Amino acid sequence: MLAIIQAYFYIALRRLGPEDLPDSGLLLLVSGVAYLLMQMVVALPFYGLSAQLVLVLGADLLLLTLFTWTLLRFVGQSGRFGRTLSALFGTGALLTLFVVPFNYWWDAIASSEAAPLLPAMAILFIIVWSLIVNGHILARALSAPFRFGVLIALGYFFLNYFVLLQVRSPLS
Repeated sequence: MLAIIQAYFYIALRRLGPEDLPDSGLLLLVSGVAYLLMQMVVALPFYGLSAQLVLVLGADLLLLTLFTWTLLRFVGQSGRFGRTLSALFGTGALLTLFVVPFNYWWDAIASSEAAPLLPAMAILFIIVWSLIVNGHILARALSAPFRFGVLIALGYFFLNYFVLLQVRSPLS
């Protein structure tokens, strides 16, 4: 298990790619659960234990899965789906782990008079890092230039944002 976590870490540093992960349904499941749990830790302060939390997490998981499947199928690389999604889930969980303390720090000082500048900057840095990592993973999966992968990752980021905004709106 330590070797898999290390592989995700090296993917996040752009030293490995999704092709370096084993093609395993169990790894896909475990990384998906880790991703979901880490997303829940970040979303819990905003939604509490509610139907809206379940809906947002489910939509996020489904959107990432469908986006990855559609993209790889479109370019004729559907055989890379499991490893690519495992890499996206695993690095997503890892990077979210770094976001958690800054997220709670932001919440702790947001109610005071002080502006939460330091935690906001740290979270922004991790978001940018995440876009770079996702771009790296997608570029490797698509056998495309890195900048193309980053553009796809940026497009997905905005798609995810707008879809989740729509999912949240009816229940608000």
